[in-house]
Amino acid sequence: DLCICLISGGGSALLPAPIEGITLAEKVAITRLLASSGATINQLNTVRSPLSRIKGGGLARACKAGTLLTLILSDVLGDPLDIIASGPTVPTASRPEEALQVLADLKPTDHEAVRPIVTCLKSLPDKSPIEPAAEVHNVILANNAAAVDAAGIEAERLGYNHAMDCATSSEGAAEDVGVRLAEMAIRMREQPGPNCLITGGEPTVVLADEAIRGVGGRNQQLVLAALQELGDCDGIALLSGGTDGEDGPTDAAGAMIDQAIAQQARDKQLDIADALQRNDAYTFFKACGGLLQTGPTHTNVCDLRVVTVAN
Repeated sequence: DLCICLISGGGSALLPAPIEGITLAEKVAITRLLASSGATINQLNTVRSPLSRIKGGGLARACKAGTLLTLILSDVLGDPLDIIASGPTVPTASRPEEALQVLADLKPTDHEAVRPIVTCLKSLPDKSPIEPAAEVHNVILANNAAAVDAAGIEAERLGYNHAMDCATSSEGAAEDVGVRLAEMAIRMREQPGPNCLITGGEPTVVLADEAIRGVGGRNQQLVLAALQELGDCDGIALLSGGTDGEDGPTDAAGAMIDQAIAQQARDKQLDIADALQRNDAYTFFKACGGLLQTGPTHTNVCDLRVVTVAN
């Protein structure tokens, strides 16, 4: 028989089966803690995989068909098959030591949510991958590079002289990515060459303390940092959005800035530094008309950023 499996981003959260000794509530708690500490999707899934009966090839091992064909929409930069949805159809070794190293690197070890996870991981042996009975084929259907390429085709149709870049690994903090894009925009405005830059990636955000935290997402945080660097945005427009149409716990895909939006922010005396510090970019951009609202797109291949300049 042929079994067809469809995998997309979000599979790690939507297909849980905790191993004995760990509850679903404990896995939810450690996931939230790691995400708020700025963990990348690779780090998140490195921790989640050995704590699951179905991740790391568990679904493939449960398949009794002769052939298992998995069609994948990748929301992980570089398309590592064992990280996308934590690789339920990718035979991988159990890696509790790597999971413990992630916890040590992010240093949330004094939090109560970490204690049962550390205890469980230390009790697990490192195991070689167990090959499934089925013949497994994992096929990437779409990824971030496909989104960047499609945006490039549209930019060319619109008459832009564009350049493109697609990250293949973690980009670091959203604020740093926003500053880099702003610096590139300034150089593009002042020098001959491309007047449109399209990039893809997925940065991280370390969340402010819950007592002062506002509302936003990584794309909105990125654009706010870019605005702080650009000032009046003279001759520059920049946007960043999640390809799923959602950014953080908001109804916006991301945010955009240009000269008019920057002027609105100044007229309303909005405080960029305060909004950045409190992760309150949504409130900031809602006030000055900078929210990018597309509605859900029902797919996810990371984030897309576009810069255009008048040169």
